[in-house]
Amino acid sequence: MKFGAGSILILTVMLAVISLTEKASADDLLIWADYASFKYSDSVEKSYVEIYYSLLRNQYDFQPDSTGYHAYVDMTVIIATDSGLVVDSSGWRVGLRANSLIEAGLPNFLNNDIISAQCIPGNYVVTLKATNPSTNATGEKQFKMVVPAFNQTDMSVSQIQFAYNIVDADNGPFVKGGKKIIPDTRRIFSHDDKIAYFYGEVYNLDTTSQEFAINLRIFDGNGNLYKDIPPLTQTFVGRSATLLNGFNISAFRSGFYRLLLTIAQGDDTAFTEKYFEITPGKLEWDMAHEKQELADFPEAINITNEDEARKFRNEILYIAGRDELKQYDALTLAAKNNFARAFWQKRDPDPSTPVNEFKTEHFRRFKFANEAYSSFSGPNVEPNGWKTDMGRVYIVYGPPSDEENHQSSMEELPWKRWNYDKVEGGVYFIFLDASGYGDYKLIHSTARNERKDENWEYRISPSTTVK
Repeated sequence: MKFGAGSILILTVMLAVISLTEKASADDLLIWADYASFKYSDSVEKSYVEIYYSLLRNQYDFQPDSTGYHAYVDMTVIIATDSGLVVDSSGWRVGLRANSLIEAGLPNFLNNDIISAQCIPGNYVVTLKATNPSTNATGEKQFKMVVPAFNQTDMSVSQIQFAYNIVDADNGPFVKGGKKIIPDTRRIFSHDDKIAYFYGEVYNLDTTSQEFAINLRIFDGNGNLYKDIPPLTQTFVGRSATLLNGFNISAFRSGFYRLLLTIAQGDDTAFTEKYFEITPGKLEWDMAHEKQELADFPEAINITNEDEARKFRNEILYIAGRDELKQYDALTLAAKNNFARAFWQKRDPDPSTPVNEFKTEHFRRFKFANEAYSSFSGPNVEPNGWKTDMGRVYIVYGPPSDEENHQSSMEELPWKRWNYDKVEGGVYFIFLDASGYGDYKLIHSTARNERKDENWEYRISPSTTVK
């Protein structure tokens, strides 16, 4: 077995799938991987294998250089037989690049790479390991790999490589059949993708015909035929041909599927298959997310009684204007529902979509404030976290860019500093627990229209005399 030389990460892909938005924990770097086997020249003893893998870029520590920012990843691959015998292994360092730290920290970006090998047909177990050399955080991906044999006489078809897209070729390692095949290492497509692309190769074709038929049959997770795509005819030159195809998935239900690809030429047929998954698109996810965030707030959907009307007023207290609150207080119960609809519509950042992102985020913050800052809780107790200074700041400004926690000491009372890098060019809030019982009060902020006390540093150190 021989590995291809020079694994270098060169491609960044933004995914529509929302399940990637969370950053992995420091000791669990995420790796996705897939593979496909192809005919290796005229050899019948070996097959050519491509192993594709992806790394989530925002897991790594970027440092400045002359062209932007870089990070390094130490990679290891081990290929063993299914009985555990290691047949080959290799290690190398790859580089990730970004134009800025903001770009480096964005979620949902994968860096893709490819490893090539020549393998004796059989069953293998592949182990990929990634290490962040600056933190020693590690991640591992292990999967089974079945490498088929390709003979010199019978018509056959390679394994399928799923792809995010098939675009014009450049000089990168993902070029095949005159196109760049951007690998989908997760075999997951969302409804936003609309088309599921794939690549394959056909061998030992009968040159007297110069055409063959491609049939795609798709089965659902229960094994039932879900879609039978009418056969396509493809012409070719020589004894082999490449398959650069895709099928529309915009109407597919979310779930797992199996693609059965059959090649037919005269009486000869060859087939290959591969599993994939369809997930909701961003809009579908946003709608489900909105429903989840509002589940604890029925008054956000419809105000049906005076108690819900009171709760709704509390929920908008910090974001509504004085005139709006006066107007709300003077309305009947039915009219308050109309007020609520207009209130949110006016704040909808994108009225063209059925989701109000502002409303969803507001209730997420309100719920978090109650969960994190309430002084008491219970099944029949209404939480009061939203009434606290920290709860109010969180609801109005969202989570801080970073937080400083200062414990009680001989010199200082316990206090916290919340920094907001993107609010008014950068502001901070100082909260002091004067009683020592976890009751943090806002004593100073550099944000406009917030409490000011230029001597706040003396307040956290009561033994210091203000000069």
